[in-house]
Amino acid sequence: MREFKEVLKGLREERRLSQKELAEDLNLGISTIGMYENGSRMPKYDILEQIADYFNVDMNYLLGKTPIRNSYRDGEFSQWGNDAANQKYLSKNPELLALYNEIKNRQDIYILFDKTKDLDPKDVESVLMFVQTIRKQRGLDE
Repeated sequence: MREFKEVLKGLREERRLSQKELAEDLNLGISTIGMYENGSRMPKYDILEQIADYFNVDMNYLLGKTPIRNSYRDGEFSQWGNDAANQKYLSKNPELLALYNEIKNRQDIYILFDKTKDLDPKDVESVLMFVQTIRKQRGLDE
């Protein structure tokens, strides 16, 4: 099993975050993140919880005790509530159901969604313009 320091660094790099960005997002000092990642310091329980919530992983995964990122219980997916109930409710709208499943199942889309949820509408519009430009350059949109 991996150690906390390796898991944290892996999660941070997976999201393409610098130590500074992660520190800012968690309201911690950059040196604190550095100490966590080099193993010279372990966070207190409340900070571990905050980090686990931030990366949407179980605490045991974060601590390197299990390779399972999120636990499934009785049809529930921890970051989305009751998945079975969500699927049933959204089945009335296939387009919305497809979007829900795409966000839930693709880490890259989840990260994009998560990173833009707190932006004001003008900032989201800028992100959308950027995405539209990329799509046009790749010939995905006319």
